Amino acid sequence: MKNFNLTDKVKKIDLRFWKDWNLLDGQRRGEVIFRRAFVVAVGYTIVLLLANIYGERVKVFLGGEAKDAEAVETIEEEVKELGVDGAGNLVREGDVVNGQEVVVEEGKATYKYEYKPKTDQVEAIRSFVFDSYKGAYTEEYFNLLEENCSDEGLRTVIALSVAESSMGKNTDKNTNWYGWFKGGNRNYDPDMETMAREICTGVEKYYLGIGSDRSKAIKYVGYVSTTWLSNYKWAYAQMEVK
Repeated sequence: MKNFNLTDKVKKIDLRFWKDWNLLDGQRRGEVIFRRAFVVAVGYTIVLLLANIYGERVKVFLGGEAKDAEAVETIEEEVKELGVDGAGNLVREGDVVNGQEVVVEEGKATYKYEYKPKTDQVEAIRSFVFDSYKGAYTEEYFNLLEENCSDEGLRTVIALSVAESSMGKNTDKNTNWYGWFKGGNRNYDPDMETMAREICTGVEKYYLGIGSDRSKAIKYVGYVSTTWLSNYKWAYAQMEVK
């Protein structure tokens, strides 16, 4: 009778079984299943690890309860600084868009100086300043005046600068080219933004129509000056809309 050694048979089967398997590239059903299970297990482990590290911050965005107070505060501050302007753009508090500073209130973004479409009058004034007379104005200074003045106020201010200082060319002042002595201070010469706001406000309130009102001209200059008034009227006329 032939002897049957069960142990030897099992060993031979096991050895042949593992020797034939290729867990990395094999296409057998068992090999494919093993690889898929391995990938799922590794992926699940990575998700658990990331959730453990960032879970508290993620909860902030999902509306859950967060223990990371610093993360909550940072996000809340960032949200407060964001707003949507009239054109639907998402902007941040303090940003400068087209030369205008962004101001955000309750999610609504406005600008420090509201945009005003350029009129034919403004274009005529601009042409006189930069193309014809070519005084000392920079684009930045002119834009500040435009933002603070009405069209008529801007035309008056520019004409005053011609009469007083040849549009900034005949003066040692940096911005006060108008003989505007605030509070009697003959050395008044603030930054461009302050000067633009001050001269536009004052001219709009007291001196519109100065070229045809002798009393206003005398009040502005302090005495009757035919030359001053002639220079003013000439400059004012150059900015007529054609």
